Amino acid sequence: MRMWRRFFGHWQGWLGLLLVGSFLALAVFAPHLAPPSDPDHPSDFKVVGRKTDQIPHPPNDLSPLGTASGQFDIFYSVVWGTRSALRFGLIVAGSAAVMGVLVGAVSGYAGGRGSALTLRFTDAFLAFPVIAGVWLFQSIMFPSAIGADPTPLMAFLAESNITPVMVALIAFSWMPYARLINTGITRLKMADFVLASQSLGAGRRRLIFRHLVPNSISPAIVLLARDIGGMVILEAAFVFIGLSSGGPWAEMLVNNRNWVIGIAGNPLTYWWVYLPPTIALILFGISWNLLGDGLNDALNPRDR
Repeated sequence: MRMWRRFFGHWQGWLGLLLVGSFLALAVFAPHLAPPSDPDHPSDFKVVGRKTDQIPHPPNDLSPLGTASGQFDIFYSVVWGTRSALRFGLIVAGSAAVMGVLVGAVSGYAGGRGSALTLRFTDAFLAFPVIAGVWLFQSIMFPSAIGADPTPLMAFLAESNITPVMVALIAFSWMPYARLINTGITRLKMADFVLASQSLGAGRRRLIFRHLVPNSISPAIVLLARDIGGMVILEAAFVFIGLSSGGPWAEMLVNNRNWVIGIAGNPLTYWWVYLPPTIALILFGISWNLLGDGLNDALNPRDR
């Protein structure tokens, strides 16, 4: 109860929870807010006019946020993009967190040379640039060969909506979690309650996952909340520079980049083609950061 009082005692907590809840509501009620053309196979994009019309149209009755080049409904893609953003952020950040917690827990409990070697391995991954990792996985997963048939791996990845950006961010984002858990367990493994459990016959698995990890997981939870939004913004950045495909928000920015400057260099001429997805990305990142700040206040042991 005290934890929730601390959480809602700061504006970051309730505002972050409100924004995250709004994105969750958009994702759940997307079929009602923006009905797809085919309810059984909904798409992330919807045409509301003549697809041959390449001029973006401003907001109107059919499209509340206007249309992009090709008459793609901006409102529809913004609403359905919440599902892709939540899916991507939760899968990437959650997978990275699980990997990092496992590595940090085992290495922290083992200690000695095992822990030192694991930390050096972690540092090596930290030094590797993520953008190079995206290019590496792009080359491995989707090799460019003119006229070549797709491999079974390519077909599986395409069917599962797994992109090189997703794999690369998971592979190069687990290290902070490993360091946090390693440090926490190294500090706690000689605590009295751990030694007491050990003297009562508790095995290694019980000591690690019943006592050590739960008592050192708080910083990782805060980092996970912040990473969910950060991963989606990183994905949009990599998609924008052409390294991979991505969610509807990023694809809208890529497909309409020629209209951002506008006529006579005025960026407000076609503001609706880039402002809604940009605001959605910004609010998505801010919401999870605010939620992470609120969790930090609630889970901080110095405030207990």
